[in-house]
Amino acid sequence: MLFSLTTQELMERPDLWEAVHRLRYKIFVEEMGWTDLERPDGLEIDQFDHDEAVHQLVIRNGELAGYQRMLPTTRAHLLTEVLQDLYEGTPPSGPRIWELTRYAVAPGFRDGKR
Repeated sequence: MLFSLTTQELMERPDLWEAVHRLRYKIFVEEMGWTDLERPDGLEIDQFDHDEAVHQLVIRNGELAGYQRMLPTTRAHLLTEVLQDLYEGTPPSGPRIWELTRYAVAPGFRDGKR
């Protein structure tokens, strides 16, 4: 089942909030080696987990199977603040343009059999 939650809605579900940030840590810090994001609590949280972010979660068999975050381009986002070298010129922005980030599939769901 797919859920789309605002940051506030995600924070109201501590079980999902923790599962999301632990999955992100596992994927981006442990597997991909993004050491700038290391934290002793094992949670991957950044400045873009703000009130306007939308978090999309896939829950299968009661477990977090997948995740992605959507950021509005009407305010600062990864492409304008962190990854400027990936885009030449000014990135597109507007109320109907969203940046999709932090794609993650939990290890146990990557084979497509669950």
